[in-house]
Amino acid sequence: MLLIDKIRTSRPVNAIATWIDQPVAVPLAILALTVFYLLTLVQGQNWSGDFSLYILHAQNLVEGRHYLDTGYLLNPVSQFVGPYGYPPVFPLLLAPVYAFFGFDLEAMKWVGVLSFSVSLWLAARIFELRLRRHFVFFLVLVVGLNPLLWEFTNLIRADFTFMVFCYLSLFLMLHFHSADQNRARAASRQLSVSFLIGLSMYLAYGTREIGIVLPLTLLTYDIVCRRRISFISIGALGIFALLAWLQNLWFSASFIPEYFHENLSHLTESQSSSADLNHLNFVDLNPRNILDRIIGYRWALQGFWPTSPTALINTLNELLFNVFSLLAVGGYLMSLIRRITVAEIFLAGYIAVLLLFGAPPTVRYLIPILPFFLYYGFLFCQEMIFPRLPRLKYLLACGYALLLVVISVPIMTTMKYPQLEQGITHSGAQAMFRFVREETAPDDIIVFIKPRIMALMAGRDSATWPSRAYSGPVATNHFFEAVRADYYVDMNLATWMLPLTDSEPPSDCFKSTFKNEYFVIYRYDKQFCPQPE
Repeated sequence: MLLIDKIRTSRPVNAIATWIDQPVAVPLAILALTVFYLLTLVQGQNWSGDFSLYILHAQNLVEGRHYLDTGYLLNPVSQFVGPYGYPPVFPLLLAPVYAFFGFDLEAMKWVGVLSFSVSLWLAARIFELRLRRHFVFFLVLVVGLNPLLWEFTNLIRADFTFMVFCYLSLFLMLHFHSADQNRARAASRQLSVSFLIGLSMYLAYGTREIGIVLPLTLLTYDIVCRRRISFISIGALGIFALLAWLQNLWFSASFIPEYFHENLSHLTESQSSSADLNHLNFVDLNPRNILDRIIGYRWALQGFWPTSPTALINTLNELLFNVFSLLAVGGYLMSLIRRITVAEIFLAGYIAVLLLFGAPPTVRYLIPILPFFLYYGFLFCQEMIFPRLPRLKYLLACGYALLLVVISVPIMTTMKYPQLEQGITHSGAQAMFRFVREETAPDDIIVFIKPRIMALMAGRDSATWPSRAYSGPVATNHFFEAVRADYYVDMNLATWMLPLTDSEPPSDCFKSTFKNEYFVIYRYDKQFCPQPE
């Protein structure tokens, strides 16, 4: 009887395990996650500003203007809020959405959700080369049910699109370059593979500049592992270099008025900010700063493990993170010892770029490598732990699945969205944008803390406020004269929009023309300035 009961109780577990090992299980799980993500999108957009420049680029592509003619006036005496232009691949994907649906923020979020789904599928295909299907299935669920990633799909950003082309490049390298050279022996086949790898590498770079890691990965693999640069690599690197050069040529234009820098030259001194089209000037080689970023990214990575109101669950979660981090490091080292692939080189290169990049460590930059973190942890368990303790995998899988449900489901069902609710679609913000569109001249220049958003929402050229060195009344007047600005919009931006309880004109040359609970618009005019007696 005990044997029969054991067989009966094991049948459901065996049935589930058998189904998970089917080729269709992972695609069905990704499809279910996609539907869930699409059904739970939240209206609105925050004040981050990146999304606005992407949409402005997409509008220009659809409406026939130059890609960089966005109305964003990056000036040399203001705090850096973003580059003059972003790479074109993500706006190219937004352009058809804008063409069919117009300025529909919710429709544009579909691009991010679908990109996330495709990137999950490509990641699964990459990991299946070493990881068994049931581990891949579980990895997909852990990534897909992460509340932080789920929340991130409500933002119009290029990160998930970058993951698609990044993973596609790695998939092509693994399948047609490093894994089996017999698949690409014919010259015509080598040319095709070279073109596909080169194109996919560029598409990643043309989405986010950190994609430069991919051609370096390919070159490093050939030099370190194959001791020679293959014909496929030469062709792929050539295609990538050509497309990257054409992009750089396209980005050589500037629509910032010439008088901007001429008039501001006497204010720049040591407070200048870069007007480059990329982030290369943010490279920071200071060893102490690099160490700080290592520590910062360690805590940022733990941000993927959501917190719970229950102290016990938080303790278990933190313990799990620390243990799994050790497993992931062990899995990565094990892979380096057994056989280095482009995956290991890419991960090392990506992390190296993050540590050299001077931006503050945030969880956003770790999103593309989160699946790899899980992959190497699962790989170590598969190769080193579960062969010795086979029943442990069911205990751990059930335990972590339960922990995931206990933490993630309450977060996903009760999460509030103040940054979206108090974002650009808020009624107070809409009233301010409406005033700028209807009561200002088309050639007026607006000074605003979020110039890219102003350019998008109001259709006016916009520059950001000068740095603190020029915040006095006299310096402010000089700044407005130099850039020929007409209006200043004041708001209380503290993570998201808050009521503006106190606002004063920057100088006596400003007069209030609009005011609500959140915004005040001041018009600048020399006629308002006190006349000397």
